[in-house]
Formats: sequence, C-alpha cells, structure tokens
Amino acid sequence: MWITMNRSSMLTPSLSRRAYLRGAVATAGLTALLDRDSARAAALRGVLDPPPLPQRVNRVIWLTMAGGPSHLELFDHKPKLAEMDGEPMPESLTQGQQLAQLQGQQLRCLGAQFPFTKYGASQLELSTLLPHIGSLADDICLVRSMTTDAINHDPAHMFMNTGSQIAGRPSMGAWATYGLGCEAEDLPGFVVMVSTGAGRSPQPIAARQWSSGMLPSRYQGVQFYSRGDAVHYLGNPSGVSRSQQELDVSAIGALNRQQDAVAYDPEIATRIAQYEMAFQMQASVPELMDIRGESAQTIAEYGCTPGDGS
Repeated sequence: MWITMNRSSMLTPSLSRRAYLRGAVATAGLTALLDRDSARAAALRGVLDPPPLPQRVNRVIWLTMAGGPSHLELFDHKPKLAEMDGEPMPESLTQGQQLAQLQGQQLRCLGAQFPFTKYGASQLELSTLLPHIGSLADDICLVRSMTTDAINHDPAHMFMNTGSQIAGRPSMGAWATYGLGCEAEDLPGFVVMVSTGAGRSPQPIAARQWSSGMLPSRYQGVQFYSRGDAVHYLGNPSGVSRSQQELDVSAIGALNRQQDAVAYDPEIATRIAQYEMAFQMQASVPELMDIRGESAQTIAEYGCTPGDGS
C-alpha cells in the first residue's frame, strides 16, 4: 500500500474503488517511465519489438500534396471514365453527399486530360506527365485500393492524414513515431514542415492533421518554420540566460513529479519529457535548420530556395 504511505497527509484525497484501480494501473505503467533513463529508453524504442530481419527503414517521409493534380490525372488510369467524358455524373456517386459549392449544379464526368503509358518491366501505368517517376516504376509501391467518402477539401485532408474525417484520431506521423520510436534525444521524432511560398495551396492546413489523437501528446508533430524562429516559443525571453532556463525547467520538472505522485496522469510524464526536450532543442534546432553550409547543388536538388518559404 505504498501509494497511500508516500502521500502527504495534506494532499491525500478520498479514493473511490474506481479511482484507486485507475491510479494503480497508471502507476504500474509509469514506474519505469518516471526514471529519467528509462523514460528516454522507452521513448527511443517505440512500442514495437525490433523485427527479426535487418531494419531497412530509417525514416518515414509523408507528403500531403494539398491542391495537387487529381490521382486520376497522374497515377490511377480509369478507362471507363475516359469513355464517360462529358456525360452527366451518375447519381449513385453523388446521392446523399454534401457537395458544398457544387450543390444544385449539373455535374459531368471529366476524363484524364493527358494520356497514360506503361513504364518499366512491371508495366506500371502512369500519366505521361510523370516520366521521372515512370523511370522508377520497378522501385516503388503504388497502392490503388484505397477509397474515401470525403468529397470536400477539409474532411478529405483529415481523412488522408488520420484515416477519419472527424478530428481526434492520431495522424500517420504519430502512429509511425509511436510504433518505431526516435533515435534523437534532442529533437522530436515527428517533424512537420508546411510550404508557405508562392506555390502553396490555399486549401486549409491545420495542426489537427498532425495530432496525436488519443495517443500521448509526445507523439504529436512539431511544426518547423522556415522564417523567424524555427519552432515557436522555443527561444528564451529577453534577459533570461540558458542557465536560468535550466533552473526553471528543473524546478518545473520537480513540481510535475510531485503532482504525478498524486494524480497518476500519464500526460504529466509526457509534460516533463516535453520540457526537457524543449530545453535541449534550444541548442539542436538552430544547428539543424541552418542550411547555409549546404552546397548550391543540394539546395537545388531539394527544390528549396532560401527565403521563399519552400
């Protein structure tokens, strides 16, 4: 019964059976996490055991091309759609759907505007607009079995990034970080970068699209910016030195650990780790985001022109 004995008598609340069991379960799960080294090791490992075969995946890059050409124009050839080009849209495809600005208008089918051709030994069919990707046809995996009921932009973005049209589910990046862990001790495992240059789509891009949902919040994405501070609210206020900030982080961590001994809330352990990570990121992020040492060729190959937000 160490749970009761370790509490200050002034802080001991009356516990119902349900609250006691909930606290006991949370405590059992957090015993190892509250140790600094164990918490770091658990975060680095992820929840999945290492596979028996050598791991070939070092990182996951998830590109959301908001406002890009339709997959029907690039990757998914529909001969039947080409036959129906210009014909009225079948009601079976639109019945019961909220069509936003298109409500009440007569909709017509539109076939691909550019021809498709087959690439590689696999004879992968792609648009002629994609000759470079076509040259890699035998080295990529193209999934054509996915479906969606989302017609409008915002719910479609949510569905693409989280698997649900309704906010609250973990994003793809959160699941990947949750499962695989993170090798870096001074950088987040899930980084988000949003284009802001002239070519950026005006479609809505919201933080809920890289949310951790019901997973612990340490698995949510951290947005990096190309202008100003790379991560908002990371720098110290004017007049606050790094040593002073370290004392603050240490004191806040001690208070959080005291509260965790009473509340048994996993989010408190997450908050402790986030404060420590943020303090480490004050030194690691500026170095990471400084691309002045990259060659002109590297910058050109990545398609990023300094200052344009790309």
